[in-house]
Amino acid sequence: MKKINSLIVVSVLFVLLFALQTNAQITFQVGGGLGYSVPTGDYGGTTIEYYNGEKYGMESGFNFHGKARVGLLFINAFGEIGYTTFSGEGEIIPNDKNSSVKVSNKVLSIKVGPEFKFSIPLSPITPYLDGFVSLNTFSGTVQFKGITSLPSSEQNISSATRIGLGAGGGVLLSLGGLNLDLSVQYSLMNMAGKEFKGDITQNKRLDSYVFLNDEKDPRYAAGNNEHIISDSRSIGAIEFKLTILFGL
Repeated sequence: MKKINSLIVVSVLFVLLFALQTNAQITFQVGGGLGYSVPTGDYGGTTIEYYNGEKYGMESGFNFHGKARVGLLFINAFGEIGYTTFSGEGEIIPNDKNSSVKVSNKVLSIKVGPEFKFSIPLSPITPYLDGFVSLNTFSGTVQFKGITSLPSSEQNISSATRIGLGAGGGVLLSLGGLNLDLSVQYSLMNMAGKEFKGDITQNKRLDSYVFLNDEKDPRYAAGNNEHIISDSRSIGAIEFKLTILFGL
């Protein structure tokens, strides 16, 4: 929690630093857009791997976001808030069509970081690279079918927040006061804050699914059907985005 509070304080100070520079030339753009997000690392995988506690079984999803960009002399920075939906559905026991799971994740992300532009003389196109720190909040639902050891009713996944890091790049196309921003970013969404939560429900195996649980289960043991997460898991995504920005 201290790390999260520190990130919020740094973000606020970062914005105020630019706002207080009233004697300098400031450019500001704001807008929004949509995108397509592809899970990477342990965030992908199959629903069979999800049931076994190895990966999350997420498939690609859609992203909606708002973005602001500020420029001060030779320094540029951006801030972004995005909402992404991921889901996965399929069998959980090989060749058993009667067993299945349907899982969904909703991710709210706040990103801030520097941006480095590369101007091309007399061209409306400006390439750029960026890096960022992010605050990511996960929630969702999971529902199993055909497994006697797990309830068949839909279960809520407890909300969890992680600190992430990422980098990317893109191109800006300037059309008067309108700017089209085509970008791609890689985000490791759980760089810090990993943890395992358990012993909350009466069904110990269910604990592995109703919490984010990106850290190893301390009670894991080979052959134990209640404590199944054997290692920490990475949560990442590659995001392809189109943003419309207006200069202010």
